[in-house]
Amino acid sequence: MRQRSGSRVWFWALVLALFLVPITGVAVAWLFLSEGRQNADQWASILSAVLALIGGSVALLRWLRARAATAGAPGLDEPEASAEVMAERVARLAAKVRQVWESEELRQRLLDPRPLPVSWRTLGPPVSDHWRVIHGGDEPLDLDGSLDELHDIVRTRLRAPRLVILGEPGAGKSSLIMRFALACLARRDDDSPVPVILRLSTWEPADSRRLTTWINARLREDYGFGEFVSLDRLLPILDGLDEMPEPLRHRTLREINAIFGATSPVILTSRSEEYSAAVDHPDADVLTAAAVIELNPLDAEAIRDYLTITTKPARLPRWAKVFAELTRDAGGETARGLSTPLALSLARITYAEGTADPDDLLTFGTRHAVEAHLLAHLVPTVYAGRDDSPGSSWSRRDVQAWLSHLARSFPKHGISRETLTDAVPSAAEAVIFSALAGLAAAVPFAAAVSPVVGLVLGLTVALVVCTYTFVGDHSLSPDSLSSAALLRAGGPALAFFAAAYWGLGAMEGFTAEQAAGLALVTSLWLFVVLSRGVVTFVAAIVDFALTLLVTNQVSSAWSLGLAAVVTLVLVPLPANSSVRFLIARAFFKLRGVLPWRVTAFLEDAHRRGVLRKVGGAYYFRHDLLREQLADLP
Repeated sequence: MRQRSGSRVWFWALVLALFLVPITGVAVAWLFLSEGRQNADQWASILSAVLALIGGSVALLRWLRARAATAGAPGLDEPEASAEVMAERVARLAAKVRQVWESEELRQRLLDPRPLPVSWRTLGPPVSDHWRVIHGGDEPLDLDGSLDELHDIVRTRLRAPRLVILGEPGAGKSSLIMRFALACLARRDDDSPVPVILRLSTWEPADSRRLTTWINARLREDYGFGEFVSLDRLLPILDGLDEMPEPLRHRTLREINAIFGATSPVILTSRSEEYSAAVDHPDADVLTAAAVIELNPLDAEAIRDYLTITTKPARLPRWAKVFAELTRDAGGETARGLSTPLALSLARITYAEGTADPDDLLTFGTRHAVEAHLLAHLVPTVYAGRDDSPGSSWSRRDVQAWLSHLARSFPKHGISRETLTDAVPSAAEAVIFSALAGLAAAVPFAAAVSPVVGLVLGLTVALVVCTYTFVGDHSLSPDSLSSAALLRAGGPALAFFAAAYWGLGAMEGFTAEQAAGLALVTSLWLFVVLSRGVVTFVAAIVDFALTLLVTNQVSSAWSLGLAAVVTLVLVPLPANSSVRFLIARAFFKLRGVLPWRVTAFLEDAHRRGVLRKVGGAYYFRHDLLREQLADLP
């Protein structure tokens, strides 16, 4: 279930009005009819005590909720760590970042057989800040260079590592910052900041999280690093300003300028047109004290050289007509269509390593048609062969449909277990969760008492859970329903049950059954208070039912107790992350939009070069590919 924030006092009143009050009225009427008026005082006292205990649990729950919300609120007031502790954290983070990007560099074959000659030119005002602000003088800087020179240029020619990298789609911005980050990590000392590549599209200013809070959250999500690291120990590389919604881009630039001072390191990437539009906005500004470079398209010679060295010698004659066209018209549409690293890598996969005829590239009249053709052929090409991978049994039609669904459903955020789980519609999840919770209550009590009691209790629990899922405050759910949380609630409740049972059993006037029943009811109330989340209301209902059943000696207190324990153990299970992911897999499989082995499918797509992986999340290898797949019917 998704988490929802905000205080909804009316929800507590709704639960009491919809469930507890009617149940109480029906129970009182039934008891008066079955037991007679002579026992009215006794039953009124019992019911009043139960309602008082439930009311007390709600009051204590609200206090615990407020306390937990205050303690768990994200903020910047993290405890100051000693210099030694922070240095150790930074070293561990550097190792994790290096592992992620070295693995991805190998997967994308950026150095195989040698890097592309990516180069850039320097841009000045009005796209950049004033030269005097950038380096203290009025003379323009010359930052022109090529792929592996960026680290030295930033370190030696700029007063602070503040840079904006612009380029057309597929121009190589992501490859450049990956190489830059790895160069920084290879040469860093203990005092150097750690370069961390972060996708700006995952930050939404509307969620009230400041950029610094978001950065530490991304370290946890993208790099599996959950420890707090101060901002001055990081070199944030904010990738993809253009991937944010247009109204948010100028706001993001303002936020970056507010958070990072003129000497703080920060690198930003964007498509050229989108960045120019953002800085031209009346409410925006350029990135303060940052130089700006723009990637150049690859020339015909570089294209021909790359395709030559990546093609098996025996197949090289197949390129004869394409190479002749590149020589004849170095600025033509074919050359322009192959002038980006993305297009060249796709041409390598489809033609240099695949079986398709390169002469196809000469049949298109515009560069955009060439790019679209290469993008369209990536998935059919990489899934064409039969091998021993998990995807060998998947048809290309199914694979393309599954990838298309992912492209439409995850335009910004990475694809992971968590995001797939959260992609299940709330209504569907509420129905599934409620049905499972009702079944978890119905079966044990049907076996312990009767099918009628099991059915009534199961329907009641399902209705409560369904209402809670739709309108409840989920700030403590499902996190509070973890195994550790249940143990924290169940441990004290079990200890209290043992003490109460032993104490009551030792007193005169109590049978073993009565002692067990009273101990069970009171210990369950303690569980209600400590457990929180949706299980609170389920436990309250079970507690109320047990009070009636134990007092009427409908069944053995021991069998009732076992049924209650089984119910309270099973009800929260669907909120467990693994169970929720299992439900999500079944949901998507039944809809036909994803395979049952979705994790294997994602890893296989990563291995084939369709997806790239950052931490535990998968992204499409390029946004152009995602956009094209999203447009498929």
